[in-house]
Order: sequence, then structure tokens, then C-alpha cells
Amino acid sequence: MPRSRLKVLFLVESLSGGGAEKVLSGLVRGLDRERFDVTVCTVVDCGPYREEVGKYAHYRTIVGGRGWLYRLKYALVYRFLPAGWIYKWCIAGDYDVEAAFTEGFPTRLLAAAPEGKARRLAWVHVDLEARPWTQGPVFRSLEEERKAYARFQTVAHVSQTVREAFERRFGAHAGSVVLHNPVDRDAVRSGASAAEKVPEKKCFRFVSVGRLEEQKGFDRLVTACRYLAQEGFSFHLWILGEGPERKTLERMIAEGNLQGRISLLGQLENPYPYVKAADWLVCSSRSEGYSTVISESLILGTPVAATLCSGVREQLGDGEFGLIAENHLLGLYRALEDILTGKADRRDYCGRALRGGSRFDLDGQMNAVKELFEETR
Repeated sequence: MPRSRLKVLFLVESLSGGGAEKVLSGLVRGLDRERFDVTVCTVVDCGPYREEVGKYAHYRTIVGGRGWLYRLKYALVYRFLPAGWIYKWCIAGDYDVEAAFTEGFPTRLLAAAPEGKARRLAWVHVDLEARPWTQGPVFRSLEEERKAYARFQTVAHVSQTVREAFERRFGAHAGSVVLHNPVDRDAVRSGASAAEKVPEKKCFRFVSVGRLEEQKGFDRLVTACRYLAQEGFSFHLWILGEGPERKTLERMIAEGNLQGRISLLGQLENPYPYVKAADWLVCSSRSEGYSTVISESLILGTPVAATLCSGVREQLGDGEFGLIAENHLLGLYRALEDILTGKADRRDYCGRALRGGSRFDLDGQMNAVKELFEETR
């Protein structure tokens, strides 16, 4: 008799252009539909990954619609209704596994579920010690958040350093595991070879990719570039992504007279030709969990310079596979200066990147996720 499919629910805030949402899209695509019946439920119906997710999973949302109806639902869900009610009315179903794929509100909602047959998983994508963003907007206290995580059978961390930070903040969790984000090497290489029109090279080129928010440190990257321009270095920086810091970055670029040196290209459906064409990728983040764009850059053989935060040593070793900068403005500036002066030799770091990229095993990463889900049987 054929084995029934395992019913898996992923709950996520939205399918916006963040790294976790991109990972979820790839994860859903990689799960065998003969073994898994997958549903993705968003709290808010928005984001560029909805169409992609809809090809491989059932898609549901809690706060949909437009105009006054949308505003009413949003206020009820985020301000007035108890989490247990929202779970009962909008989320509950005949699932074997229920996974809160992002921290914050999805974690709070699934923690409010009554005990049942479903195994509950919480994913942690960020360093909640360095960036405790859930305190205040979602959880009223550290103790309330700790109790929420205690209601999950498993807490999956995207890197060992994220796990260590979590345990320093909340204490040890009996179901704590590390699951690195799956990265599809073939898809990355295929995207890089697409016939996308990349501007003709006229000088040394940096690229940086991510949501335009304070965590990603683009403000200090722009400041470092301003110092380098004042010293006469020739270079151009592409910043790929969209977010709330756009106007701030536009102002900083104008004030620094950097319009000819820094381009804000927005969120591109296929960023890989730009990553491949760049001389170096720069990750300027103040905090991370496990940077997908670092992994993708290594796969393409584009050298990586990254500020030291969670996940970076697991991806770059102790500088074996990329250049690690101290996590502040001066550290970032010195790393870029070493690159532009040739102290950090590009050809050497291209080789390091390729060696680093060769370590990624999509099948192994996906199998770890599948095995975790199937422990419920």
C-alpha cells in the first residue's frame, strides 16, 4: 500500500524579497511532491515569491483583500485578536508538520496552537542576540518569547553561530538543530549565464545584494565608498535590492557626490549576471544568520568580502574562502582598500571562492530537511 503524503505547513509573515523568503521558495521547490503535500500560509498577502511558491505548494493568506477590508483584517490580526483565535480560525488544518519559517509573528501564532498530532518546528534565520528585533513589536518580554519557543518540538537554526546566540539568550532547547539553507548550484549558475544586459565594464566593480534595511549595513558601505572616492580610487558599486532605506541611501549618495560611482538597481528577478560580472561581492551586514548571497557568490567564483557576523565563518572559514572584515565602518573600509590596492589579490580570492562554492551540496541539505519532517511518522 503506497505511503500517504506528509502534510507540511509553512507559516511566514509574507513572501517579500528577503533572504528567508527566497530560501523558502527554493525549499518548497525542492520538496518531492510525491512524498510531501506542502501548504504555504502568509500572514500578509504580498511579495514577489508568491507566483513561484504557488507552482509547487498550496498558497493561503490570512490578511488579504484591498482597501478598508485589508486595513480591518490587518488591525484585527496584529492588534486585537488573541494569537490562539487567529490560529484556530485562519491557520489550523489537518497537518503533520507546522513550521514557523520566520521569527516573530509566525512563531507567536504557532506557539499558540493547542497540542495535537502536528509536530511544530520554528526556524531561526537571524542572530536574536545581536538583533533582538522581536522584543516589543511581537513579544512583550524575553520570558514570553522563551516560553513560545519551548512549545516547539524542534528549533532549526540556519548556522551554528545563530544556534549559540539563541541558546545564550533563551537557554538550551532539547530539539535544537542546525540546518544550513539549501542552495541550488545549478540554478545559480544557470541564472548567471542568462542573457541579462549588464553594463559594459569601465572600472573595478563591486556588487552588494540584500534588502535595503539598517541590518544590511548599506549606509556604512556607502560611507566607506565616499572615503575611497575622496582618496581617488576608481570603482563602481551596484546595490541590488529594495527596502525602507532607499531614500536614506539616495540622499547619502547625492551628498557624497557618488552618483557616478554607486547605482541602486532595485530588486532584480535575476541578480546572478551582476554577481558573476562583479570583481568582488561585498556583504556589509551588521548581523546575519547565514547569508544566501555569500553562498551564491562563492558558487559563481566571485570573491567575497564580508563583515564578521553570524554564519560568516561557517561560509568563509577563517578567511580560507573569502575576506573577513571587522564588523564596523573602519573594518569595512580597510577591507575595500585592501581590495582596491591589490593587497587582497583578486585571482587568489577567485580560487578561494570556487573552492568554497564546491562544498555546497543541495541534495544533502534537502535530505536533512526531509528527514526532519519525516521524524513525525
